[in-house]
Amino acid sequence: MNMLLGEVLKTAEKLPWTHALYAPAQRRGFDESTPVLVWDVDDVVDDATDLPAEAIALGYDYVLSVDDVQSIVANARAQRANPATADLLLAFRHYLARDAFIVWEL
Repeated sequence: MNMLLGEVLKTAEKLPWTHALYAPAQRRGFDESTPVLVWDVDDVVDDATDLPAEAIALGYDYVLSVDDVQSIVANARAQRANPATADLLLAFRHYLARDAFIVWEL
């Protein structure tokens, strides 16, 4: 399904954990309006690409599993009650850059 990253972060717990997040290969970072594709990680064209036909057609690359996105959001919500989408985006970017969850000072 085609979505915006902000929507994915706000509704992560409702997405199938068996899917993955794909985004434009030529993007310049991530923001709330970044278009993304949420698709079954096992629905790939072949073993050589590991990408679904839908991602290839859009020029998208793999970013993270939805399971990872759900963990990022859960961690942010455990630290901040009702985090804004901007907070979730910050946590997402932090995870991508450091392969670690964000830790906010209380």
